[in-house]
Amino acid sequence: MPGKLPGKRTLSITAVVLLLAMFGATLCVRRARAEAQESASRLAVGKGEGTLKVGSEKFKINSVIVKLIDDRKAEITLVSDITVFLTATWTSHADSQQEFDLDVSSDSRGGVEGKGKVILSGDGKAVTKLSLKGISRTTKRSVEASFEGK
Repeated sequence: MPGKLPGKRTLSITAVVLLLAMFGATLCVRRARAEAQESASRLAVGKGEGTLKVGSEKFKINSVIVKLIDDRKAEITLVSDITVFLTATWTSHADSQQEFDLDVSSDSRGGVEGKGKVILSGDGKAVTKLSLKGISRTTKRSVEASFEGK
């Protein structure tokens, strides 16, 4: 029959078309997951050990709570002998979906201005590492926090 391909050739073309369709679907799913991860709020809690330094004072950090909000804002709570609440903006780190750069600032006169980084666990539910460096707007004392989750 003219115009009809032999059986093996038809099977090969069909297999290639199916493979391309599956590959395209996989890429779409991965892109959708990445976009959902970027736009969805995340709450991560870390229990472990760390240090909070405010000027010459030093406090032991017992746990950290980080909420990454979908509008690129972050709420950070450092739990120690004193509890410190910070607000920041976050950006995804280019090398990892679990690593985020933080720009700590406050709209009020008080608060802390600085930079930091948070690394979440593979499932995004635990804080594995947090580091912050900044300065208090009111007292002009340096503020540093380092934390390692267990």
